[in-house]
Formats: sequence, C-alpha cells, structure tokens
Amino acid sequence: MKNKVITILFCLILATGVITHIVVSDKYYSENEKRTLKQFPKVSWEDIRTGKFGDEIEGYLADQFPARDGWVTVKTLTEKTFGKKESGGVYFAKDGYLIETHKTLSDQQIKTNIEALKHLQANMDKKGINMHVMLVPTAGTILSDKLPAYAPYADQKAVIDYAKSQGLNIVDVADVLSSHKDEYIFYKTDHHWTSLGSYYAYTEWMKAMGRDFDPIDAWTRETLCDNFRGTTFAKVNYPFAEYDTIDAYYKTLDHEVDYNEGDYVTDTIYERKYLEGTDQYAAFLNSNQATTVVKGGGTGKCLILKDSYANCFAQFAVDDFEETHLIDMRFFRGTVKKYIEENAIDEVLVLYNIPNFASDMAVMMCDR
Repeated sequence: MKNKVITILFCLILATGVITHIVVSDKYYSENEKRTLKQFPKVSWEDIRTGKFGDEIEGYLADQFPARDGWVTVKTLTEKTFGKKESGGVYFAKDGYLIETHKTLSDQQIKTNIEALKHLQANMDKKGINMHVMLVPTAGTILSDKLPAYAPYADQKAVIDYAKSQGLNIVDVADVLSSHKDEYIFYKTDHHWTSLGSYYAYTEWMKAMGRDFDPIDAWTRETLCDNFRGTTFAKVNYPFAEYDTIDAYYKTLDHEVDYNEGDYVTDTIYERKYLEGTDQYAAFLNSNQATTVVKGGGTGKCLILKDSYANCFAQFAVDDFEETHLIDMRFFRGTVKKYIEENAIDEVLVLYNIPNFASDMAVMMCDR
C-alpha cells in the first residue's frame, strides 16, 4: 500500500512538472546546490543509438524540473514519512547529521591518482623538496556510529592504507579525527570538515614536518555565521535541518592574498561577502580558485595541491610560511613542476578528502 501511495504521488508530481516545464525557461545555475545545471543536450544519431542522449535528457529533466527545490523537499519529506533512511545520496544520521552516502569509490581512479602522486613525490625527492599527502576521511567514516544501522559506506581507511603501501609520505589524520569525534569537527549539513576538524589535521602535518605547533587558543576564534546550511542540505532540502556555525581562526587578519596571478588582490583570507548568500563556506579563500598566494610571517614557501577541504585548513598554515601557495587542479591550466620551480617552493602538501580524490581526474595532471 505504501509503495502505491508513493508511486501515485510521484506520478502526479511528474505530470505537473512536465506541463509546467513547457512554459518555464531553463535555469543555468542553482544557488541552493551551488552548481551549474544541465542544459538541453545536442541531438545526434550516434548519441541516440548508444543511449547517451537518453542519459543526458534524464539529467537535464532532473535539473530543470520546475520549482525543483520545492519538489526535492516534498520527495524528502515523503521518504522520511515512510521510514527511509536516505534520500538524494544523503543519509539521515543521528543527532541531526546529513551525511553523504559514498557507498563505493573508484578503485581505478584511486590507483591512477596515486600513481601520479608517486611520480611527483619522486621528482620532489630529487630536488630536495619535502612532500606529504593528506587524504581526509569524510564524516561517514569518522562519525560512523551516527549512520543508520547497516548503512553501506565505502572503506575510506583502505585508501589511506593503499597509499601508504605505494610509498607515499602519508599524513594519516584518521586517528586524530576519530579521537575528537565527539567534538564539532564536521558540519551537520555540509560535506566539509569544520575549522576545528582541520586544526587537528594541521597538528598532524606539523608533526610530520618536524615542526612545532601552537595550541588552538593561540588563534582568535570568530564566528562568521550561525545560519549555515551546506551541500548535503541542498541535496535534500530538508526544512527541519539544523543550522551550522562557521568559525574562523586567525592570529592576524591582515594577509596579502593574490588570486589567479593578479586577477584579484586583497588583504585577508576571509571573503565576508559570501556570508550574506547561501555559499557561506566560500568565505574561506574566496571559494575555489586556480591559484592563490598568501603572504605570511613564517619561513619557507609551501604549496598545497587541494580541493575545498584545504580552504579552511589554510588559515592555520598561513602564518607558518613566508608564502603559502594553493593550486586547485580542477581549474589550474599550468604545469605543477614548473610552478614549483618558478616560485621556489620548498614544501608540498597534497590535501583532498577521500571521495573527491577517488573521483577527481584532475589529480593525475599534477605530475606534469
């Protein structure tokens, strides 16, 4: 009976959506989901023959469904009403956590990316440049006790173990994060770790480099906002989700920051304009940029090859080095080895969360 009710409800929703779609213009970007939406695909006989066109149409209709956010909410509430523990790739976990499912990871992409890092590390060794790799387990691994009973979740620690077995200089942060799992180290409505979580990982990196580090109370903590709902919330649009708090930690607010080789230069790593919008995590280092250079008061020059997990992590590192460089391989069109040579880099950190590392084909370009 429950299945029939759900089927009838979604048939009505689908019919309404199709009718409305005829008179509603397509949207290019979803502010709520913080991503570009699929546009109507080009038609070719080959794509029709192989089924690719059908897949693209399915994605297009899903993205362009009229009043999509509202329908996502209806879908989420309906599924929760009937006892489902997940919706839209998100688990409804304990204590208000919305945790991405990550049931499987691409073994082939992991091996390809690790092979690229092995070549880069060998090259750095020849040049006398230190290189470490930090693959960060996400909330479902560290907070596994909050997942629904018997919820499938990929073994992310196995990725760390495999990377170690391949000779990479791994900064293993799984244990330190697990030891602080009762603290606020992951957001409840977003896939990122919090600033506090990144601090604990930062201390492990400092240890790996043989450097001293300060206790967290050496930094000033400032709450940037307390009304944050992030990426996992956007996938389910659950109206009763809790709000998260975003905290900044700094020793000084003044740093010269250069984005994309002079495209935008400012005097702080915090872009507070984002706090008035829906992508508030972007306040850290102006979201994701191809290149970022932060002037600090320390010694040496560090390069972080990164995904967005490094954006809040960097606030702890910037005062340890004369310059902290960050490259996001998804947007960088240069050559990493050439960049390292031209900027006299003497410390390299590769920092990704594990699901991103397992899917990001741009990682394998870091060996260029």
